[in-house]
Amino acid sequence: MLRKILPILLLSILAAAPARAERVGVVMSGGGAKGLYHIGVLEALEESGIPIDYVAGTSMGSIIAAMYAAGYSPAEMRTIVTSGVVKEWVSGRIDPNRYASYYRQIGVNPSFVSFRFDLNNPQRKFRVPTSLISSAQIDMALIDLFASASAAAGDDFDRLMVPFFCVASDMNARAPVVMRRGALQEAVRASMSIPLVFKPVSRDSMLLYDGGIYDNFPWRTLDEEFSPDLIVGSICTSGNTPPHEDNSLLDQAFLLAMQQTDYDLPEERSVRIARAVGVNMLDFDSAVEVMNAGYDDAMAVMPELLERIRERRLPAEVATRRAAFRAACPALRFCDYRFEGLAEAPLAYMRDFVEVGRSAPGRQREMDFDRLRDNIFSMLADGDFTMDFPHVRYDTLSGRYRFDARFTTKPAFRLMLGGNVSSTAFNQAYVGMSYQTIGHVGHKLGADLYLGPLYTWGSLGGRSDFYMREPLFIDYSFNFSVSNFRHGAFGRLSRVDNTQQIKTSDLFFSLGAGLPVTRRSCFVLRANAGHTNYHYDSERGAGDDTDHTRFSFFAAKAEIARNTLDKALYPRRGSDLKLSAVGVIGRDKLRPDAASRFYTHTVRHWFGGRFTWDKYFDMPSCSWFSFGFNVDAVITDHPRFSTESATLLSMPSYAPVPHARMIYMPDFRSSRFVAGGVMPTFDIAPNFFFRTGFYAMYRARHAYVPDALDEAVDHRMHYIAEASFVYHTPIGPVSLALTKYDLRNWKNMYLTFNFGYPIFAPRGTFY
Repeated sequence: MLRKILPILLLSILAAAPARAERVGVVMSGGGAKGLYHIGVLEALEESGIPIDYVAGTSMGSIIAAMYAAGYSPAEMRTIVTSGVVKEWVSGRIDPNRYASYYRQIGVNPSFVSFRFDLNNPQRKFRVPTSLISSAQIDMALIDLFASASAAAGDDFDRLMVPFFCVASDMNARAPVVMRRGALQEAVRASMSIPLVFKPVSRDSMLLYDGGIYDNFPWRTLDEEFSPDLIVGSICTSGNTPPHEDNSLLDQAFLLAMQQTDYDLPEERSVRIARAVGVNMLDFDSAVEVMNAGYDDAMAVMPELLERIRERRLPAEVATRRAAFRAACPALRFCDYRFEGLAEAPLAYMRDFVEVGRSAPGRQREMDFDRLRDNIFSMLADGDFTMDFPHVRYDTLSGRYRFDARFTTKPAFRLMLGGNVSSTAFNQAYVGMSYQTIGHVGHKLGADLYLGPLYTWGSLGGRSDFYMREPLFIDYSFNFSVSNFRHGAFGRLSRVDNTQQIKTSDLFFSLGAGLPVTRRSCFVLRANAGHTNYHYDSERGAGDDTDHTRFSFFAAKAEIARNTLDKALYPRRGSDLKLSAVGVIGRDKLRPDAASRFYTHTVRHWFGGRFTWDKYFDMPSCSWFSFGFNVDAVITDHPRFSTESATLLSMPSYAPVPHARMIYMPDFRSSRFVAGGVMPTFDIAPNFFFRTGFYAMYRARHAYVPDALDEAVDHRMHYIAEASFVYHTPIGPVSLALTKYDLRNWKNMYLTFNFGYPIFAPRGTFY
């Protein structure tokens, strides 16, 4: 009797016991930066021995799921995110300090905005961007992350380390599309193509946008495709919520495009890990907090997960499996490049620039992904080309990859606007124009004009870039400038005795040639010819009358320079190093205030050398403090001119802060000097910092101390101290600076506000 009842009792007990799952699928929602939450969830699951047999996702969820399927551990994902590269990927900006060649940036002027016009196409003279953010950075990042894993799986997502799919939205058919085959990087890129933000992906006559538009949490598709025993749902958003006025512009646009999504998992065979993460879609500054939130929420439901799952998969077992898959991924080495969309001449220019060699199959240069990416980004950083999403294919016979991309040239005519708004008389308006042609040789013609009440200058010229065995450029320009420091206020707060009232003008032609030494350094030879005019108080002391010196010159300079600064003005990181030698010869002509013509004609010549170095760097283990230093040394055999005022005006000057270039200070000019400074910087908020600067200069003795100075003593040691608040806006810096010259008294103190770029003309005699 007992033998008959016991099986019935056991079956009843088993039926009453909770079901234990065998196969586990993890599905991840979209949400932009909120989706970093999934990394913490995966970290907790793997750490606790929960098996992960299938992964799927939409948008950011598709990126995290694909990374896991491609063999990246949660710890590796965390390292990638915290390194800051993800923020760089979605910025749409190619960092010129990392990728652009410095020799191509020489002579580039900062502007607030620029517009391009297609003069050859009357129907589309002015082109409007098709997306808010250029996707070139993230396109290449996805290739780096996924192309080798896709090659190892034969473009079959079931053969990845963990089977995977993602969802995109076909806007032509107005329906979701499940991506299970093809290039993994293309599938992920389609799934995350947020409308208005990134360009869509074209595939098989479909126009694919972000999968979140039609299915932001594809758990039903996961159930249909893989039939897991247990579904773990990781949800980083609040669900089907309408846009709110507090949402960012991008969040509002995406929420308006989204359809209703089913976030309700079947309770009997699912575990839900969810939080409405409170960051904007592109806010990657809170990455650590978001990932930690996912980890904490997953650990909170871990008892339930452990109860439901019989199998345990030790982290060491997962690591072995991961290492075996990664070992099967062929390295990203390319030997075939197919560029489309360009005419023959621009195509030849681009192939030379990217250094891919000849176009014949089997005769192109082999290179790894890092070098190919850097070369392409170096070309794109100039802003003259755009690139659609590139296609990468693996050739099993050669063991190498093919790179296919479609490029377009931007309109050739460019209009640039900018300038400086100041609390002083140093206000400027800037307008620039350029026209370029790209062929076997790149040519650019341009004009720049800076207009201000006291300081005006302009340049008209061009540049040609040649690509032979080594790149080479030649530039040529006509330059003029006029500065009138005889009138106007420059922010003085106290009595001033360190300045003189002068007026100068430059008119010269310039011819230069240069070539790169490294990506961020170059060697340049330059020759200038023209004349400089100096107007200064008459040495007879006759009221407002001025003497006039004209120096007609020929000058040559050889310079080697390296620049990695992150900003043209008020940098926070990087270095600017220059070493140069000059030779100048010319005729010094003097016309006193009472004379009607120049009556002295004396030849002057000199040689000199200069070394300057500005460097800014973060302090270890201190995220809010950085440090900078400045070194400047000059040695010349500068001769005396007909007057002492003209002698001083023609000498090199030490001007480590912008304000020092807005006024004329004889004390900071000399034929020989050594100077330096330190610049501690305190971060207040992103792009907002407080900088202090302390500078000292030791110079050669002046042969004469002008009577205009209150104290007729030639001090050889001089100082500058400055404290400034700086905020870098997307179009230019905003600064408020308190500047003090010399420390012997409370004179010579200035307060200046500037928005934009106070821009100064190059000197015809260089320094």
